[in-house]
Amino acid sequence: MKINKRIKQILKLILLGLVIIVIFTGIFSLFDHTHFIGLDKKEEENLENKIFHRLYYTISTLSSAGYGDITPNSYSIKIISVLLQFILIVSLMSGLITLCE
Repeated sequence: MKINKRIKQILKLILLGLVIIVIFTGIFSLFDHTHFIGLDKKEEENLENKIFHRLYYTISTLSSAGYGDITPNSYSIKIISVLLQFILIVSLMSGLITLCE
């Protein structure tokens, strides 16, 4: 029974992570290439490419990899990125606390 509870907790954390990724990919997709360094207009000719680049940016920000090939160029994107990183820190801390109980 204890294992099932842990599996449910882990699945909830995974679901929360996926929801956060989808939400922030959507938020970043609202901004055009001028808000990012490393993206130009031709890379965003269709919606699929735009969403792919925003997903890549979201994942690299969440993972703290920060490759540097796509970086924020405006204060609005920097603020949203800081918020995303804050959510990651809080989620990690609460996840660790939950798993240690």
